[in-house]
Formats: sequence, structure tokens, C-alpha cells
Amino acid sequence: MNISRVRKDFGFTLLEVMVAVALIGVIMSLVWSTTSQSLRTKDRVEERDTIFHSSDVALRKVADDIAVAFLTPSSTTTAAAPAAGGTAAPAMTPTPTATTATQPFKTFFIGEDRGDQDSVRFSSLSHIRLVKDSKQSDQCKISYEMVPNPEEPRRFDLMRREDALLDATTEVTGKAFPLAEGIAQFNVEYYDERKGEWGKEWDTEKGDWKDKLPVAVRVTLAFPDPDDETKTIPLSTAVMLPLSSGPIEP
Repeated sequence: MNISRVRKDFGFTLLEVMVAVALIGVIMSLVWSTTSQSLRTKDRVEERDTIFHSSDVALRKVADDIAVAFLTPSSTTTAAAPAAGGTAAPAMTPTPTATTATQPFKTFFIGEDRGDQDSVRFSSLSHIRLVKDSKQSDQCKISYEMVPNPEEPRRFDLMRREDALLDATTEVTGKAFPLAEGIAQFNVEYYDERKGEWGKEWDTEKGDWKDKLPVAVRVTLAFPDPDDETKTIPLSTAVMLPLSSGPIEP
């Protein structure tokens, strides 16, 4: 057998090698394109799933807190001073009045319209005692507000604060923790049964709202759309307030 002829029959020319390399390159490019597209789709799906999960947890917690918001009668009452001899003066007789404290704490429900970064604070019956035999009850003060995200200044975090004890102020100073991160909007609306419409503010310390809870509250969270930064994904829930019928006795 001619060895040189065998080598010639089983050998490849430079052109054949270059064509083979080009074909392999094309095939690898197609594989990489398909794989990278699948990975990007997987990332978008996971990000959307994270958004829906985060919003579900946040909205459920906000709704649970608001559902048991409560008010008690105003902290002070005005009564007629007793007449001489220890008996009360007749109703038609002008007499000095005296203010008597009925409770050492204040209950409230205050919602402020701040555009797309609303805030709300209220007294609630949602406190959970974590330390056995601690001098706490289910009464507490809770607030929700938006603060800029430290990593993405154009996005916000929904912060929850809680004070386990009520006092004479409407401020909530407890330690804040993020309930949802990377939010674009947080809007709260309050249903006024008297007017039959949703409003953007509520304050039980003022005017027509004094000592009255809204019948229902609607909360909306909007997250940036991972597929289009100019759009958002709004998610909302509405909750009824069973104790809106009137103040309860402390």
C-alpha cells in the first residue's frame, strides 16, 4: 500500500479547515444567542415574581394593621363644677367648668397626601407581645412612610414603625424596618361614607373627620416595570374597618 496516498486521502485542506471553523463559530453564536435570551427571560420572570411576592406580603401586613385600627373617646371631657354644698349646679345656671382627664393616652388615624409617597399613622390592635409577661397589650401605634432607597435614590422603601405603648402624642418613634424595597409609588385613599367618595387625606384630630375612622382604606403599591423603566406595575388592596362605627370604650 502506498502510505503517501493514504495520508492524502484522509487529510484536510486549509480551506476545508477554515470552513469547518466558520460553521462551528456560527453554531456557537446561535447557541449563545438562544441561551442568553433564555437567561434574560428567566431573570425578568424571577424579578416579576419577586415583585408580586413582595407586594403581596406588604399589602397583607398593611391591611392587617389597618383592619384593627381603633379610636377611643376624646382624652378630655368638660364637666360643670359642683355648686356650694357639694351638689351639681342646675343646668340653666352658668357655672365655672372643669376639665377632667379620662385617659392618659391618645388614639388617632392620620393619613397625609404626599403625592406618590403618602404616609399614614394610626392606633391599632395589632401588636403582638414577643416577650412573656411583658407589660404590653394588643394596643399600639403604627406608621407607614416612604424613604429613599440608599442604593437607588430614585426608588423608595416602604418603612413600618411601631410603638408598643400608647401615649399622649400622635408621633410614632419606634425602630423602622423596610416592609418593601424599590417601590415607585405608595398611595393611600380613605372612603368617606358621609360624602360617598374616596379621599386622599384623613385626620381624626380635625374638622369633619374628628373622632371618626374611614369606613374603608385602599392601599396601592407601584413597582418599576423590569421590562420598561418608564412604566410601573401597580398592585392594590382595599380593607374595611369594622371599628369605624364609633369610638370604643378604653
